[in-house]
Amino acid sequence: MSDPAADPSVDPSRDPGTPMVDPLSRDAVSGLDRFAYESNFYLASPPPRVWTSFVNEIDLWWTYRLRDRTRVVIEPQVGGRWMQVWDSGGALFGNFTVFDPPSLLCVTGPLAMTRPAFNWLEFIFEPADTGTKLTLRHQAIGEFDADTASIYENGWQELIGSAFYDYLQRAH
Repeated sequence: MSDPAADPSVDPSRDPGTPMVDPLSRDAVSGLDRFAYESNFYLASPPPRVWTSFVNEIDLWWTYRLRDRTRVVIEPQVGGRWMQVWDSGGALFGNFTVFDPPSLLCVTGPLAMTRPAFNWLEFIFEPADTGTKLTLRHQAIGEFDADTASIYENGWQELIGSAFYDYLQRAH
């Protein structure tokens, strides 16, 4: 493994070895764009509590809404959907391919993107000191604008690093 300090894709303010957003690149075979990144979040609640809040209380802390009067819904099972629903419709984020409380969630799907895209999300909930280390891995392939990768990383930082973090602080 290379030295993270010598690797320009590693931000020294993060955990060593945690890559920043890979720049958007085009896949030579498919002609589609792709990106991948990983982020770690430290939350001051144990993994079972973080899991329950993430899965069962997501509508209470998820701040990004596609429409007015939108609900965020998770069907808590393998094959279950993660979506936003509103009076006249909804949008699918994805389906759970792994649902292993309280340690692992894996999701595949369009992540409510309006152009052809496929996303892989992995949420790993691990004990860390008196709380939880939540690792988020996001990979995507599809038709993206040049800033899509950074928009998603910033969105996850806002949703997990701020909204979810703040919700856990207030709720407990």
